[in-house]
Amino acid sequence: MKQVEALLDRFVADFDRLALPEASVVLHGSVARGQYLPGWSDVNLLILLEGVSTNALEALRPLLRWWKEEARSVPLILSRAEWRRAADAYPLEIAEMRTGYRVLRGSDPLMELVVRPADLRQALEREFRGKLLRLRQVYALLGDDGKALGTVARRSVSPILLLCRGLLVLAGESPPADPVDLVNRAGAVAGFSGPAVARVVTRRGQEDWACSEAEFQGYLAAVETAAGFVDNHQIGERQ
Repeated sequence: MKQVEALLDRFVADFDRLALPEASVVLHGSVARGQYLPGWSDVNLLILLEGVSTNALEALRPLLRWWKEEARSVPLILSRAEWRRAADAYPLEIAEMRTGYRVLRGSDPLMELVVRPADLRQALEREFRGKLLRLRQVYALLGDDGKALGTVARRSVSPILLLCRGLLVLAGESPPADPVDLVNRAGAVAGFSGPAVARVVTRRGQEDWACSEAEFQGYLAAVETAAGFVDNHQIGERQ
């Protein structure tokens, strides 16, 4: 974590030298929540500019190339006008940012936006259904290959954690910071087995994990139940 903080300090210092007007830099995701997992977690940055001109992008290029090399990620870059209209297009992503972020430079852009519950519910249903369909395909094809099931489950669980945070926001709750607590609470709210998802969460950094058929079945059932909960959620319920 100290190494990541050192990278962030250098990024911000180099960013300041560009003197881009009305700019904000926001750290969000696992690092901002204090849950960075070396070799697994991304270091997520959002850059907001007064205007995203090609000149601004060219000015950022050396810094972004360095950041991609060191942090293996590329920041999101939006204009302030685009950001102000983003709540209906990216309700899940913005709701998730609000569960853990840190403003590194500039004003706090998350204070400007209001995510409509109806937009969030629709985005959650779409994403949960998409994950469910993919997991069903995997189980149908690879259900007898524990190593392959483990790889798919581990790679899928970070997006599922994002969706669990969104599910709790939709239900009017504050998502717990700890990922195991998060899935257990989401399970209690939505009626799925939190431990079935927690078993995958605790193994997401374990490359040699062979997931049993029973473990994958439990994970699949949890995602299916969560998708059904969101599908049937009435806006205003538990708000």
